[in-house]
Amino acid sequence: MACTTETLERDPAFAAFLSTPVGQDKKGAHVSLLSMLARLDVDPWAEASDLATLPVGAARKRLETLIAGFTDVPAGAPDYDKTVATLLARMPQPAASAPTDSTGTMMPPFGAPIYKIIATVLLFGWIALLAQGY
Repeated sequence: MACTTETLERDPAFAAFLSTPVGQDKKGAHVSLLSMLARLDVDPWAEASDLATLPVGAARKRLETLIAGFTDVPAGAPDYDKTVATLLARMPQPAASAPTDSTGTMMPPFGAPIYKIIATVLLFGWIALLAQGY
């Protein structure tokens, strides 16, 4: 898999997850999840993003399948379960979606600066109208 600028500039929230070690290869080199996925010709950042959106059980099953298909790192059953558990613990959780109104338009959270700005403008407008005698 070729490393491009686009590949390197992905969501940094997945950096710790992708740098999690999965074992040592047959030559004794430490292999991270990122390296394992790249060796399997899977886009590590896209896979991490997909895993983060899955329920825990489905993510576990997917990770187990990926690790089982990776023969560069010989792993025993106890290490295998520990590796999957470590990966799941380091997987970032998806961000909560922004609130929307009834039309599906995204709304800023209540108390956001935009509401304070609007309230201030309305208050000064009302004061200006009162000062003019309307």
